[in-house]
Amino acid sequence: MILYTPVALEDVHKGQSDNQQQFHEIEHKGRTVIVEPVNSFQGKVVRLISTDPNDFLDPTYQPGNMISIAGI
Repeated sequence: MILYTPVALEDVHKGQSDNQQQFHEIEHKGRTVIVEPVNSFQGKVVRLISTDPNDFLDPTYQPGNMISIAGI
């Protein structure tokens, strides 16, 4: 992508690196899940990685749900 602007590059990208989110790929009950840690014991589900369609029907792994991540 080419961005044509009279604004300095530093001003265009200002604030993009300030708010970096930390995501972790974990194994939870045999399923690979990407979570955003909330505290040291819980994480918010961001994404489920699976080839089994039934895994996506499990409400436990819906994005936004909290799961236990103790020990990552």
